[in-house]
Amino acid sequence: MSESAARRLLRNDSRTVRVAGKETVVLPIGKAKALLQALRAGETVLALYKEGLFYAALTEDALILLRGSGPQRVSRPLVILKPAQGVPPRVDVSVEGRRISLWGSQLDPSGTLLEGAGVPATDPLTEDRRTARAAAGESVSLPDSHKKVLLEELEPGETVRSIYHDGWGYAVLTGNGLVLLRSLLAPKATRVGLPLRILRRAHGMFDSVEVLIDGKPHKLHGSKLDPKGELLETQGEILPPESPVRPSSGTRFSTWIRRHPVLVSLVAGGVLAAGLYSNSTQIGPKSVASAERTSVVADFTGSSLTAATARARLHSWQTVSAADASSAYRPVTSTTSGWQVCFQSPSPAETVRPSARTLTLYAVPEQEECPTRLHGPRRAVMPALVGDRYDDASRALDDLGLDGVIVLHAHTGKRLDDEPKDMADWRVCRQQPQPDTEVETWTRIELWLIGSGDPCAEPSPKPEPKPKPKPKPKPKPRPRPSYGTASGGGTSTGSSTGSVGGSTSGGSSGGSGGGTGGSGGSQAGVQFGQYCSPVGATAVTADGRPAKCFMGKDGNARWGYNSG
Repeated sequence: MSESAARRLLRNDSRTVRVAGKETVVLPIGKAKALLQALRAGETVLALYKEGLFYAALTEDALILLRGSGPQRVSRPLVILKPAQGVPPRVDVSVEGRRISLWGSQLDPSGTLLEGAGVPATDPLTEDRRTARAAAGESVSLPDSHKKVLLEELEPGETVRSIYHDGWGYAVLTGNGLVLLRSLLAPKATRVGLPLRILRRAHGMFDSVEVLIDGKPHKLHGSKLDPKGELLETQGEILPPESPVRPSSGTRFSTWIRRHPVLVSLVAGGVLAAGLYSNSTQIGPKSVASAERTSVVADFTGSSLTAATARARLHSWQTVSAADASSAYRPVTSTTSGWQVCFQSPSPAETVRPSARTLTLYAVPEQEECPTRLHGPRRAVMPALVGDRYDDASRALDDLGLDGVIVLHAHTGKRLDDEPKDMADWRVCRQQPQPDTEVETWTRIELWLIGSGDPCAEPSPKPEPKPKPKPKPKPKPRPRPSYGTASGGGTSTGSSTGSVGGSTSGGSSGGSGGGTGGSGGSQAGVQFGQYCSPVGATAVTADGRPAKCFMGKDGNARWGYNSG
């Protein structure tokens, strides 16, 4: 369907008629239908915005994000991370701990409506991408002084996963390890590298996980994102009972008694009462055997989530839960189909009592590769998109979590992100990376598109007419060489001789001249190789050697040695 069909669809609904006539943001027909389905009765759209490759609509009740996975409602008031800035003005809004930028509205060009629909974010953790998710989902609240120290300590790209209570201080779990925030008056950050040394799994009333740090046990608890301490356990290793680094049990027990005198008194009274009661009752051997029954944890990795859940329920686990194995933290249940198990807790081959433990299966969608570590970045295999409609291609990339998509014109190479066109029917001509390439979610994806019905190959230009041939120049006449004559030379010689003879005596002059004239076929002073004429003439070179005129192979007569 064309662009006019999408506008007509919005214009025919009273909830969207205002934006249909005045907005320059053009929704594809699929997004227009999704918007109408997401709107409630009487809910009016105030403005339309662009959000990356997708769109958003602001109403009187919420902000509706129109993405490939379907519309998402964000109730007002919105959390404004940064007011309008840049050209064109963009307003940054926090959605479930993630920063999104909205822009491009004709009805709200300066972002005033968006800013009026929200409240400024006052928590510095919500403004930082590294801590935004934890700040939005955690129940542990850090003091302002601790927040500042934490932000200064975090490295670029280091994401906070969960926050715990640690005695009078706090502990923050990141992808690089633990950050301990101690001292209330002058907080300081202390780094604890991976793997963590786990002394004891989650236990007690607060499900505390005991971690050994610098030879001292620390009990971490209270995280809403990690209530059972599973994230801590996956980032560490359980120290065996015979490990020399474990503190002695006597020291730990005496320290615990000194720190909890009231609780020790209550425990002692409870033990005494239980002992008195045990004298009057007897526990059956069957119940004791059931309580102490242990088993080796099976390996569920590589199986589908539903199949692994069905197998796990045969072992009488207390509960079987599921969680996202990647850093996306997507909601998933143990009955969700189309997911595969990547990690599990407890680990395979570990001996536990299933009736007293929770089995957690960490999974990702089957079209994704398992991350290299638990809660690591998502990994996906680049699909083959050439020939697909752009609407289908963007939906496939969005399902894989690949948001960094740049669309270009297949002929001109010009970016199409900012152009108000309905490109749902456009076709993908080229893609980068190539199909079947393993990519991370932050990988930049480039798609070259062409309008429906147009060829992907750019039409070749018409050939230019051939120029007329230039006329060939006329050949210049070749100069002919001039040749010396033997007779002229002989006459000159005779004359010279006669002149000399005449100067001596008149009688001998005539005889001498006649003798020279009789030998008139010779010429003096020639050189071998010079042109000569006629063939057969004789002469004498300048150094006195006899010469004769011969016809050469090239058709020219030249002087040569006269051997005869």
